Amino acid sequence: MDRETVLELIPAYALGALDADERAAVEVLLATDADARKLLAEYQTITDHLSLMTPARRAPAHLQGDLRSRLAAQRSTQRTAPAVPVSAPPPPVTAITRPPRVQRLWLPLTAAAAIVLVAAALLLLRGGPTPANPGEQLFTQIVAQADARQIPITASENQAATGEMVLTADGTQAVIRVAQLPTITTEQTFQLWLIDANGARSGGLLQFANVQGTNYIVLPLEKPVQEYAGFGVSIEPAGGSPNPDGPSGPRVFGVSISA
Repeated sequence: MDRETVLELIPAYALGALDADERAAVEVLLATDADARKLLAEYQTITDHLSLMTPARRAPAHLQGDLRSRLAAQRSTQRTAPAVPVSAPPPPVTAITRPPRVQRLWLPLTAAAAIVLVAAALLLLRGGPTPANPGEQLFTQIVAQADARQIPITASENQAATGEMVLTADGTQAVIRVAQLPTITTEQTFQLWLIDANGARSGGLLQFANVQGTNYIVLPLEKPVQEYAGFGVSIEPAGGSPNPDGPSGPRVFGVSISA
């Protein structure tokens, strides 16, 4: 394959949608061609960003084969498109505008959007580990900071919740990691509370796919953590606490900033 043909395979290479021969041809070019490596990096950035936004799910077993077949058919159609008849008059020289070589390495916006959609399909097909959710990612980032602070949560009576809150040194970001939450009904929800000198204010309703597993709660702070008295979670009716001044249902756990 010539260089231009191999360059056209790079989007599909970034998505893992090439056969063995095509993949080998792309890798040979990548080893010696800086422009090809730069183009690949752009497509990988698209798919990497998508993986952070879209939780992976296992798709039907046949879907990956169908997708690969369609990509292969599309490439075959492009390669075998009928040539212009010999008898056709050549276009005027003034009508030919050849874009610069560097510009032809970048996708138009419409093509980039198509790549994102295909990338989403392949992310579903990979069947690998589910990417970390934003709360887990922020928790990990904060813990990695040398001056981060950790405060254990305190489970309420008859509750088994365990975990801790981590916060940055300046108190502008905080995440609660909690496990062993109680099971609730479909007519109930968890509600987060932010508590300061003015009382308790709702931080939003919370739903977790697995209450017994590890869950992460990013605190919606309006001021540094140090200016709050604490935080807590209660069990409320599905629409949230009917009490505008605080929880109406049982407390699950709390975090005291003075701890």
